[in-house]
Amino acid sequence: MYKYFFATFILFSIFIFGQNSTVRTIVNNNVPKSYPIAGSDLLRAKDDSAVAKFLKDNPGYFAKRKLMKTASLGFTVGTQKSWLAYNFSTDQSDSVPSTCKAVGKHCYIFVANNVWGTYVDSTAVLAVMNEFDNHTPADSNKGIYQTDVDTFGNPPNQDGDSLIVILILDIQDGYNGTGGYVAGYFSSSNELPPISTEIYFMDCNPTNLKTSDGLNTALSTCAHEFQHMINFNYHYNFNTGKSYPELTFVNEGLSMVAEMVCGYPASMQSLYAGETNHYLFDWRGSDATLVLNDYARAQRFFLYLKEQFGVGILKQIVLDQQNYGAVGIQGLNNVLGVSHSTSLGKVFLNWEIANALNNTSVDSAYGYIYQPLPLSTGTVNYNPNDSTSSTLQNEAADYYTFTNSSNLKTTFTATDSNIIVKALEIGTGSSRVLNVPLNTAFNEPYYPSQYNTIRFALIDTNLTATQAYKYTSSGDITNSVTELKWDTNTPSGYFSLTQSDTVCVQFDAFNGGTLDSIKVALPSNTTTMTGGVWQYTGGLNPSPLGKKLVGPLTAKTSLNPNFPSDPWININLTSDSISTNQPFAVGFVIGSNNSSPLLTNYASSSAYHSYTYLQTPDKVTKPGWYYITTGSDTVGIYLIRAYVGVIVSGIKQEVEVTPQNYSLLQNYPNPFNPSTRIEFTLPATGKVKISVYNQLGQLVKTITDRVYPAGSNEILFNGENLPSGVYFYRIESGTFSETKKMVLLK
Repeated sequence: MYKYFFATFILFSIFIFGQNSTVRTIVNNNVPKSYPIAGSDLLRAKDDSAVAKFLKDNPGYFAKRKLMKTASLGFTVGTQKSWLAYNFSTDQSDSVPSTCKAVGKHCYIFVANNVWGTYVDSTAVLAVMNEFDNHTPADSNKGIYQTDVDTFGNPPNQDGDSLIVILILDIQDGYNGTGGYVAGYFSSSNELPPISTEIYFMDCNPTNLKTSDGLNTALSTCAHEFQHMINFNYHYNFNTGKSYPELTFVNEGLSMVAEMVCGYPASMQSLYAGETNHYLFDWRGSDATLVLNDYARAQRFFLYLKEQFGVGILKQIVLDQQNYGAVGIQGLNNVLGVSHSTSLGKVFLNWEIANALNNTSVDSAYGYIYQPLPLSTGTVNYNPNDSTSSTLQNEAADYYTFTNSSNLKTTFTATDSNIIVKALEIGTGSSRVLNVPLNTAFNEPYYPSQYNTIRFALIDTNLTATQAYKYTSSGDITNSVTELKWDTNTPSGYFSLTQSDTVCVQFDAFNGGTLDSIKVALPSNTTTMTGGVWQYTGGLNPSPLGKKLVGPLTAKTSLNPNFPSDPWININLTSDSISTNQPFAVGFVIGSNNSSPLLTNYASSSAYHSYTYLQTPDKVTKPGWYYITTGSDTVGIYLIRAYVGVIVSGIKQEVEVTPQNYSLLQNYPNPFNPSTRIEFTLPATGKVKISVYNQLGQLVKTITDRVYPAGSNEILFNGENLPSGVYFYRIESGTFSETKKMVLLK
């Protein structure tokens, strides 16, 4: 299964207005340092084939077993048993010596002997047993077992014992401290000899059930994998030997919503919000990164079905093979048609509207009860004069959002009637949804007076073919400065970082705009902070900060006479003519007081835009870029905002300001491993020599010795072949020279 929990790597202290708060967790990257990957999904094709073949070759096997059923497997606390567990690295099964640590109403909990005390203890085992048997976050009187049974159906019982075996172990998946790991799996082949038992497996490394986050991951894994076991029971006929395996998207979607039915939170929904133009039922199981998007999409779709038609529809979907003789897409159509008098196409259309509007006051089908869920905004057009040709995938959607304009006229051109266009008109007092005919100009006279935002949803209801389309739009740009921000208005504190760490907030492109100014909110113990504006690289590896657009910039508290009661420091950038046609990032380097800008908490189901370069986050992780959580479901967003203006007469082009003096900037990142950037500025074209020396003053390497143009320049230094330590880099150009220190930390 996939559970989008980010492993705990270090506990990080935060100060809330000078007071110590609870510890916080540092986690890596928009694809994090460690993330769960699919176990059941990876095994399903092999398992389905093995089970189908066994049932065909041994049609009377399970009938004979029923005659030999016993009431119990007889396990008691202390029972020693070696179980066969799948090794994802070797594609073989390993024998895992284990001990029964608990016997509950519905489960036996075994723990591998080699992890006891290290990743699992008696407290963790008791917590798993109690949650499986007795209570969940959703219901204090009903455990995971009964909740899943009531929601999806009964588990198989081929071993004669109604209790489920849960084996907690370090699943062998090649995990080495980074990348994906298997958090748990159910293998239907374990219903066959030699195991012939209802069992599923839960990982404890790096999940680590002795930590609260690891335990929460394990508990949601319980709910997820138990659904897979139940689903198996209804798609294999043990009497006839016939099998009806469920479509992976449906099976995994049901398991993802099983987590939510039991009260565990939604997982990484920003991944779906950022990839709406993708075939609904696609499953990229061979790609351990992109399949995360598929899990997010499946969870949201089945959450929507549950909320629109009641939790009972989930069991109807599981039983669709028995009730309607079909699975997958046809099974969904049967359930929706027979039991709910609608169709998959109609539900899909409303679902895509709900994903971009999420407002049940307009229509109960256009939103969610569960909150928060990030909206699908698509391309945001602040400049209405645009023309784009694109392709819409089957059973997918594209969105275009218009704001900051007036007299908007838009035409969507397509030849296939399966493409349906809706205008989602959003106002402060009310919102509504209108049909937009293809190949005809659309004009809304109440925009922006009544509806300040129009979001067009292009939805392809065709199941099989992608469709080409084009849209053109025109209108007048509103002469105003637009505030771009991800934070909420109320500061919740600041991070205590290390001097020379770097923080940044990334902003999406604002077509046709130029940066008017930026603002940063500083804590009361800070007087200045130095930073700049960079092009956003699109990811965190090696850095979100690309080409520098302007800087260094200094945020001085003296610029605001009301500081610290008003913590916002404004930096005017109108003279720098920085185009916002591409995504950009605003960053600041931490000074000697080790205080970050003020921050707010942000729901972690949404996209992350606030990043931190940490030099020494822990004893294992290398220096690098991270986002930092501020709770189990929130991340810290720095109070850094950008203000963008639009010029009606034309879009300003990016212009780099020629510096008046020579300068050598601090290398970035610092410390570094193995490479770092060195930036310098020249008032005129000239020859530049930059050399690196060790602490004894010995020349290590001449990085460059050539002519550079006036303005900002940057070179890359790679210390891969050098030992860790302190080095000095020196620039010489004409009569100018300067030396700075840098640290290589491997």
